[in-house]
Amino acid sequence: MKKDSTQSHEGQVIYVGIDVHKNSWRVTELSDGVVRKTYSAPPSAAALGARLRREYPGAEYRSVYEAGFCGFHIHRELEAQGIANIVINAADVPTSWKERAGKNDTVDSRKLGRELANGSLNPIYAPPPENLRLRDVVRAESQSVKEVTRELNRLKGHLALRGEELPGDSGRALKLRLRQAWRDGDRGTSIRIVKVLNRRAERAAVIREERAVLDELGLWPLLLRVTSVPGVGFRTAVVVLSEVWDMSRFPTESRLASFAGLAPRLTGSGEHERLGGIGKRKHRLLQGILVEAAWVAVRKDAELRGKYRELAFRKTQQKAIVAIARRLLMRIRAVWLREEDYAPRPGVVAEGAAEE
Repeated sequence: MKKDSTQSHEGQVIYVGIDVHKNSWRVTELSDGVVRKTYSAPPSAAALGARLRREYPGAEYRSVYEAGFCGFHIHRELEAQGIANIVINAADVPTSWKERAGKNDTVDSRKLGRELANGSLNPIYAPPPENLRLRDVVRAESQSVKEVTRELNRLKGHLALRGEELPGDSGRALKLRLRQAWRDGDRGTSIRIVKVLNRRAERAAVIREERAVLDELGLWPLLLRVTSVPGVGFRTAVVVLSEVWDMSRFPTESRLASFAGLAPRLTGSGEHERLGGIGKRKHRLLQGILVEAAWVAVRKDAELRGKYRELAFRKTQQKAIVAIARRLLMRIRAVWLREEDYAPRPGVVAEGAAEE
């Protein structure tokens, strides 16, 4: 049996790069710029913590792994072991051409450990368990919307092949069409209608769970405050709330806009710098829901409608609506941080209540 280390490592920092997989981890330990060991370990934060304390007693332990399928439970388990852990976006890790060409688990874990020691990694936000509870059900509801639309389109496509049209997609219209399909012995149509109805029932169950979580976490006052912004309805508010959660982690408006995928990129160099498009890296769900809300806002809010017309004339409608979505997000940020309902500027009146 291997004996415990008797050497003290007081004042020493041990950097640990972890390439996480389901059945095993590839771990690299570094200190003072030297790779101490690279090895395969069981996927256990407790086992890793025990090894570090045994091999490097008295040292400070820091670790890093890439965000992925495992989420953030490993982060919390490592922190519980006294290891200062960060989670990073894989796209943010500086990688050489040689490392990219010879990519494997060992290379990845050594690269993570090296960059952690160099201080070049920027951690991503690790949401608390309460945030994850709400975010999980909100994302499930977003997925259920897509599934309902997909099944409905399949039904419409099936009927179109037979030269028929769906008289309506309300629950009552679908049930009437289902009875007709049963009478005619049309199993193909009846199966597709039942799938649509089942998907809608699943979505309704998710929405009930969503509202129950909002009750349990006491988030209704903040949610209602956000919906006071013209164009922002319940769905937009709950998505923003679940994905942002802590508005104070965005000290500036530009940081928040960048997170949502609504900030333009600065390209070029020297005297030839210019603002380009918003780029491909974005928060797809948050950006999409804010753009949808922006279309509602330009109908409800005179100030935003005027700004949209001005931008659409000078640029394009697509760029104009993205700019309006950013302004809408800044209004949400303002009411969130000030803890007061939205009030239009003097002389500007929103037309009607927010709807979606």
